[in-house]
Amino acid sequence: MTENYDNLSSFFQFDFIRYLRVYFTKHTLLATALISGFVGATTQLIILQFHKLPTNINTYLTFMIVTFVISALYGFLIKLSHLFPHLVDTYYHNLGTYSSMYTDGISGLIVQTTLIIC
Repeated sequence: MTENYDNLSSFFQFDFIRYLRVYFTKHTLLATALISGFVGATTQLIILQFHKLPTNINTYLTFMIVTFVISALYGFLIKLSHLFPHLVDTYYHNLGTYSSMYTDGISGLIVQTTLIIC
């Protein structure tokens, strides 16, 4: 999506995609996949410290709330750790605190839903 951002319908031209374009000039797709995997795995470990895997609809809803909150807050760890300077300088800097927290939270929900379904 970042490579064809200008060709996308305006409906799909979200700010976070635009800011990731610069980030993808600094890393290969493999490197970004590895970084995403690392971030996702460590986030999952934190989530599971606060909530067990869901077993029914009630625990699914609370699990997803915990997932959203921890995923949204994980961006602060990324910024403070200085492990991902290109991500901080491009994505987090340009998107701003509240927007990046929201998109990180939504990203966590998408990943979590995918993991639960599969």
